[in-house]
Amino acid sequence: MSGDRLRVRMDRAARTGVKRVVGGLVRRWGPRRADLPLSTWRLARDASGALVLDGIELRGLLERRGSPLYVVDAARIISNAARFTARPSGASRSCEVYYSYKTNPVPGVLRVLHGRGVGAEVVSPYELWLALRMGVDPRSIVYNGPAKAPDSLALALDRGVGLINCNHRAEIAQLASAARSRGKTPRIGVRVVPPGASMGQFGERIDNGDALRAYQEALAQPELRVVALHAHYNGEISERHVLDAFLSSLLAFCDELKARLGLELEILDIGGNLACTTITPLSPVARRLAMTFGCEPGSRPPGSVLSIDAYVACVLERIEGHYAAAGRPTPRVFLEPGRALTGDSQMLLCRVLSVRDPHPAGLTWGVLDVGINAAEGVRNEIHALLPLVLRAGERRTYRLTGPSCTLGDLLYPAWCLPVLEPGDGLAIMDTGAYFVPFATCF
Repeated sequence: MSGDRLRVRMDRAARTGVKRVVGGLVRRWGPRRADLPLSTWRLARDASGALVLDGIELRGLLERRGSPLYVVDAARIISNAARFTARPSGASRSCEVYYSYKTNPVPGVLRVLHGRGVGAEVVSPYELWLALRMGVDPRSIVYNGPAKAPDSLALALDRGVGLINCNHRAEIAQLASAARSRGKTPRIGVRVVPPGASMGQFGERIDNGDALRAYQEALAQPELRVVALHAHYNGEISERHVLDAFLSSLLAFCDELKARLGLELEILDIGGNLACTTITPLSPVARRLAMTFGCEPGSRPPGSVLSIDAYVACVLERIEGHYAAAGRPTPRVFLEPGRALTGDSQMLLCRVLSVRDPHPAGLTWGVLDVGINAAEGVRNEIHALLPLVLRAGERRTYRLTGPSCTLGDLLYPAWCLPVLEPGDGLAIMDTGAYFVPFATCF
């Protein structure tokens, strides 16, 4: 063996040794993961340590139905929907809620929501078809999205969809032409981007005048009834000050529409983006520490995140207060929640396929029968991981991967669990938002 190759091997061994020692020290003396109580998800453990939901042992579901398996808690969906549609103390009315179909387009989930008075927010021809196929009243559908196919616009017009929001100025003429040809006068809004919000392919900016020009163009079309303003923060709303700034920008623009165009809006549609209290974004720093030293990433305390109740109360307080002070009629308030409405209502059960030799950082490899093909969200977010049966005794830090033939199929870079054996069941929590629609056949 040449001297250069020997030095490379020695350097690699030295790095591995340093990584193992440092990783062990960091994991021992660094911050510990703080798990939420099982009651957070209406879960409990029976005398044998088995995980139970409403008296049903989840291990038994996995044995009967196979793995991997999504489990939906309908009671949690109903509770979340009730909180979004409740009228807070002091408010004159409640918000009108339209569930974001793209978040979890499972018909069983959607039926539960629609049965509790929640409408449909759709962004594609398929979602529009699905809502109509399920019997949703067209007046309870909001059609959004940056690319509305002509045939889907025609369907929306013919069926009398309650609100069509134009994503950009080019859509205004397209929609007016379609309405003219069919003798319809749809109720429409324009999607705007307030200062500080992300734009991308969505909406017209307020700060450079594009949003105002879009409304001028829409009002010039006799076939269109301009009744709404539509906006999304396009980022996570987890704190009150973020929501306050977002609403302030929208309300200021509503005032400008009234002052400059004489437009008094009937609907203020503020979209979604409310955080789910039990999901934490995985920061680049936390991911690097987990990958390099096997440090478990920590979740934020649920109390630090704006709750559904606080969000709804703040929205109505700000909007109703603003219009009352101006002596003008308060518009109807539309919400389009997704993640915050169903994120914590679903879990993904899976099994351990194999356990391998320790990783150089001192972790133990575990291979699961589910990976990025059905749990893509775990790569960028911290989702609690619970054993279906809790064993006493030794605990180890695991690096958990999926079954796909790619190094990218890594779900949990570092997660401490009781000793795992092949065949053990695990529950990935909070999979009710963007897990099913992001699933692939890979």
